[in-house]
Amino acid sequence: MRLRGVWPWAALCLCAFPGLAQERVLTLDEALALARERGAAVALANGRIEEARARREQAGRRFQESPVLEMNGGYRRADRGFLDFEAALTQEIDAGRQRAARLAGTQASVERAEAELLEARRLLVRDAGAAFVRAWVAGRRVAFLARSRAAADELLASTERRFEAGEATALELNRSRIATARARAEQGAAEAEGDTATAHLKALLGLPSGETLILRGDLARQPALEIAGFLESLDRRPDLRALAAEVREAEAEILLGQALARPDWGVRGGIAREERAEIVTAGVVVKLPLHRRGREAITVGQARADALRRSLEAVRAAAETEIRGRFAALARQLAAVHELESAALPALDDNEALARKSFEAGEIDLGELLLLRREILETRLVYLERLLDAALSRVELEAAAGALP
Repeated sequence: MRLRGVWPWAALCLCAFPGLAQERVLTLDEALALARERGAAVALANGRIEEARARREQAGRRFQESPVLEMNGGYRRADRGFLDFEAALTQEIDAGRQRAARLAGTQASVERAEAELLEARRLLVRDAGAAFVRAWVAGRRVAFLARSRAAADELLASTERRFEAGEATALELNRSRIATARARAEQGAAEAEGDTATAHLKALLGLPSGETLILRGDLARQPALEIAGFLESLDRRPDLRALAAEVREAEAEILLGQALARPDWGVRGGIAREERAEIVTAGVVVKLPLHRRGREAITVGQARADALRRSLEAVRAAAETEIRGRFAALARQLAAVHELESAALPALDDNEALARKSFEAGEIDLGELLLLRREILETRLVYLERLLDAALSRVELEAAAGALP
């Protein structure tokens, strides 16, 4: 009976506070997948693709100008007088070269917009990957410091009992209290940093603030990397593809300028009435390019294409240099992580247990125990810092090569 009365209130609380009922387990790959689909920059880039596609559809139409209707009439004075009139309809027909140039330019615009979408996703995925790494490391730091605080609390309680029994000095009691206060302060600061990192990750992924995130995975267990793969994927980097599309846009502008130097033509049909005789006419209209010869479009397009080609070469060279530099740095950072994993971390738990036993046996004093524990904690924190550096470098390297999953 008591449970029957509790369940409705529990359900009501969960509905009133939805954050209490929401929990999400997230891995790095899942975070990257969420980042690819969310974000204001991605939505804006999607809109630009639709805009470019609409322009391409308009550019592909054969008739770019609306038909022109001309009408005129007049009264002819003769024996009895009669009304003359004339009506003509003229339609310009788009030249094939101009249409091809416009289509090439708008197609390049669509490809540039699509590349800009991928670039927005690349940057968002990079930021989300870095945020995940920081939040993951912050969680492990909190766990280490919570363990250190628990050990400090236990030592303080033991020292207080020994002090009451006359087996510890006031100096030892004060040092235990200072160590405990320091451990609590460090844990609180780490929890604050973890909350900030998690909130930043949620904002990037578009997750509700009340949702609890549980980050899974092991940053220390990542597959090996080869620089050849990163260099091969460089040509697929979205910002380079966007620059290449801009080059094609400029080349299409040159083609359009060249097409403008050729005559345009159209068709014309008319009907007239003159002296009570009806006259039907048909003909061709030729627009001579005497003043508008496309020189400006050609000059501007050539200048723009040359500048974009130089920019593309410079950006690609800089990206290759960045990849090689980041790969070399990552190799050194991974070596530091492996050194700590193989030589330092396996001995930390043993040293902590041995130090505790030695203190209880009277072989070392409280100061030595506190010093050993501080050394163990700092080693664990240094390992996390080196792991964070390597993980962030890996994310930056994969983003620089356009190889993020």
